[in-house]
Order: sequence, then structure tokens, then C-alpha cells
Amino acid sequence: MILFYLVLPIVIFAIIRFLVTLFNYFTQPYLQNYPIISSETVSVLIPARNEESNIWSLLTDLQQQTYGSIEVIVYNDSSTDATEQVVEEFVRVDNRFRLINGNALPDGWLGKNHACHQLALQANGNYLLFLDADVRVEKSFVGQALAYMQHKKLHLLSFFPYQVLGSFGEAITVPVMQWILLSLLPLKLVLWSRRRSLSAANGQMMMFKAETYRKHRFHEIYRSNPVEDILIAREMKRLRYRISTLLGTPGDIRCRMYASGSDAIEGFSKNVCEFFGGNKNVMFSFAAITTLGPFLVLFFMPFPLVFTYFFSVIMARLFIADLSKQNVFKAVILFPYQQISFLQMVIRWEKNRKRGTLVWKGRKI
Repeated sequence: MILFYLVLPIVIFAIIRFLVTLFNYFTQPYLQNYPIISSETVSVLIPARNEESNIWSLLTDLQQQTYGSIEVIVYNDSSTDATEQVVEEFVRVDNRFRLINGNALPDGWLGKNHACHQLALQANGNYLLFLDADVRVEKSFVGQALAYMQHKKLHLLSFFPYQVLGSFGEAITVPVMQWILLSLLPLKLVLWSRRRSLSAANGQMMMFKAETYRKHRFHEIYRSNPVEDILIAREMKRLRYRISTLLGTPGDIRCRMYASGSDAIEGFSKNVCEFFGGNKNVMFSFAAITTLGPFLVLFFMPFPLVFTYFFSVIMARLFIADLSKQNVFKAVILFPYQQISFLQMVIRWEKNRKRGTLVWKGRKI
């Protein structure tokens, strides 16, 4: 009987996460089409370090945007490949494009945060759209994002892009991000609620109202933090600004984040704890519950609760895969492998914490 009451919270937790997933599924947190209220300049700002394999595709996407009132500025952050030469090709043929070659990274700054800060200082637009160099956007994306921000009166709009999975290693690692996010956070409440705990943002795409950004210089505030995106979202909520975070689809914004599963584990390990409010105890507890939970429920719970638990877990996986526009059957089949990948991310995070450094794109951060 004691074991029953000890394991019962695991079943309840699975049910709650399933209900959160259902909320996300029925509220459909995607970009909606609205007419543009007023034509305003959007500065598209791209920090780039050794991105020669990605930057050409993104700049081509931006050159073909149906919304023409844009400027595109790329910050070349001491690249050792042909990033600079690729960008210069666009600068020569399109006067909307500019290139900034960065200098040595100042003490106390992380590379991307410094690049974003420098880009914002050079931007002239009414809106600042920060994009990672590895994303792809459809022709109407900038205009639709601007219209959405105007209609919703937002000061920040962020996206979790649709993830292109090119290998088995990516398939068992990258979806972990959506699994945590969409089963713990009712995404629409990022906009609807003022609670700072209900915040989310993704540095791959963050679009600010320029007046607000210039007033606070958010990347300067979090200059040394590798999870600046989430912290900026929380700070903006504290300041009572309206923000929204959406899911990308193949028809608006997409990305292949990592080239392999090992890269994904290394990349996610730097911010996995922030998915749990920066509380390592919550992260470790979540990892333990989601890993050991199925065995404890199976061995110590009566059949109705066993059925309820596994129904909640499996259906949550199916709905999250569908929300993320991924194959729902693979989501169930790969569930055990993804759980192992999540544990590897948590273990890597703890090792990095003890070591005090994390190497990313050739730099210690």
C-alpha cells in the first residue's frame, strides 16, 4: 500500500503532461495569417561563425521575400571558412544586404550575444529579426511575422522552427526538445499569461519591436549567458511586455539544427536545465520520473492505473509528434532511444557544470 501511494504521483504527473499536450494540440500554436497594418522596415540580423554551408541558402530565402521593406545584416564572427566571401556575393548585387566583420571578442561576452548586440547597434529597422544562419524561411515569412506582431501588439515573437531530421542520431535527439516543451508548457499561455514561469523563446528566431529592444539592450544584459533567449523572454514578461512563442512548420520556418546525434546532445546539454526553470533538482527529478516511471507503474500499480499511465504517455508522444509535424509512428518506436538521449544530455550538462566550461563552435563558453 505504501508503494502504491509513492508511485501514484508518477501516474498523476503523466496525466497532467498529457493534458498540457492536449491543450497545445487544440490551441494550435502556429503562425496565423493577418494583413499588415502598416509597412515598417524589418532589420534581419544574422550572427554567423563558420556558416559557409548554411548562409547562402538563408540569404537566398531572404532575397526572395515577398515583403520588400527589409535590410539584411550579417555579422561575421571571426569565421575561418568562406562565410565572408559568400555574404559578399549578396552584398555586391543587393543593396539591402550588409556585412559586418567582427573583431576580437571582448571579455565577459559570449560570441553570439556579442554578435547580436553589434547587429542591433547597426540596424535601422522598426523591427529586429534575429535569425540563426542554419534556418530556412519561406517567401512570405517576414511579412507574415510582422503582421502577426502588429495584430497581437507584441514586443517579442519567437519560433521553435520545424526540425529537419537527416539521420537516425538526429531522430533520437532533436525531438526531445519538443517533447519537454510541449508536455510541460501550454505554449499559448506565453502570450495569455503574465507569469514569468510561463515563458519560452528560441534564439534561432527572435523578432523584437526595435524601440523596446534598443531601450533595454537585452543581449547586453545577458552577455555571458548561453541561454539568453529564455532569460530575455522572462525579463520581458517581468517588464510587462507582450510576447509570444510559436511552432514552425515546413511552410514557414524550418531548420536542421545539428548534423548528428552527438552534436545534438552536446548542443542541447548547454541549455537543457533552463527547460526546467534553471533548477537542476527539477531537471534530475524529471529525468528520474520519466525513466523509471514506466517500470514502477508496471510493477506496483493495478491494471486500470497502468493502462491510464501508458495511454497518457504514448498519446502525449503521438500528439507532440503531430504538433511538430514529425512522423507519429516513429515517435512511439523511438521513444526509448529518445529517453536515453535525454539522459545523456542531463549527464553532459552536469559534467559541463562541474568542469565549468563548454566548447561550442570552437570557443569555450
